[in-house]
Amino acid sequence: MVNMKPFSKKVHRSLLQRDLMFGVPTLGLVLVLVLFMLFVYLLKLYAALPVIVFLYAVMRHLTSKDPWMIDMLLDNIQQKDVFLP
Repeated sequence: MVNMKPFSKKVHRSLLQRDLMFGVPTLGLVLVLVLFMLFVYLLKLYAALPVIVFLYAVMRHLTSKDPWMIDMLLDNIQQKDVFLP
C-alpha cells in the first residue's frame, strides 16, 4: 500500500467554492438585472418590480445549498430535445 501522506496538502475552502455575486451566480444576476432594466427603466412597468425581487429571492434560495443549481437549470432549458423513435 502506498503512503499518500507526503502528497497531501491542505486546501483552503474558499478555493473550492464558487464565486457568487449577491448570493447568486453571475449569469443569474445578469438575467435579473436585464429584466429589471427592461421592465422598470425602459417600459416604466413598476408592477414588475415585485416579480423581479421574487425571482432574485428564488435564485438565492436555490443556490443556498447548491451553488451550481441555476447553471444546471439553465443548461437543461437550453438543451436541444432529441426524439428517438
